[in-house]
Amino acid sequence: MTTTAESSEAYLGIESKEDVTQTELRGDSDPLQIGTLYNNVGEQLEIQDIVVYSIGSDDVSDDTVAVADPNPGTVIEANGSAAVEIECADDANRGEQEVVIRVEGVSGETVSISKPTFSATVDVQCGKGQFAGSANVSVSDIGTEETTQNVSFDVGGLKNNDVATVNFTEPQRVGGVDYSEVSNEDLTIRSQSHDGDVAFDSETSLLTYSPQGNEDDEIIIEIADIDASGQSGETYAVTYSDTADRGDGTFFEIS
Repeated sequence: MTTTAESSEAYLGIESKEDVTQTELRGDSDPLQIGTLYNNVGEQLEIQDIVVYSIGSDDVSDDTVAVADPNPGTVIEANGSAAVEIECADDANRGEQEVVIRVEGVSGETVSISKPTFSATVDVQCGKGQFAGSANVSVSDIGTEETTQNVSFDVGGLKNNDVATVNFTEPQRVGGVDYSEVSNEDLTIRSQSHDGDVAFDSETSLLTYSPQGNEDDEIIIEIADIDASGQSGETYAVTYSDTADRGDGTFFEIS
């Protein structure tokens, strides 16, 4: 049986928060809930995918915002629910926009639901917060057949024994890119004149660098032994912080 969701009473019920503009969606904010999915049938429903279908008018890129949860493969138990949350996927300020979400597919043992949509008004301020560019952090895209990424940031604002931290928690948590096998031996500094201490903690997915002396310019660190198991086109946020009180962030994509 195939059905579409038109209300919270349908097989796959959908309830939109309609207007969440009282909370800005920023580059450094937690994912923002804009709706809830309800399983109104007596069996489990598995989500194939849920995506941002459109954002505002044609002059606003639909890649500015991405769905944070639920992820493909998420199971909603019978009579259960799942919050729909979005997050920044670009460092752009777009103001108040109608964000349209589409559930690409949900299936159970006897029920299949295809492409229902809902929308909510969101204040998109992804250029604010940690993604303001204070450290010029960048993380290279990674292909599904690749095992390395380059990370770069400006060390000119750091003093001797300061610590810079690049946080890969989101891609590790979601499961699209796996850093659990990365060790310190998998790290290579590719830029000249940088000989500080670099380390990767596979339990926390944190890359750290501490300069020795007063270094400057951009450092480039290669990370190896990565497993990119997600789908092409998936986008992930990476955040940066340091003991010099700078905050930054960026995005990379599975290509």
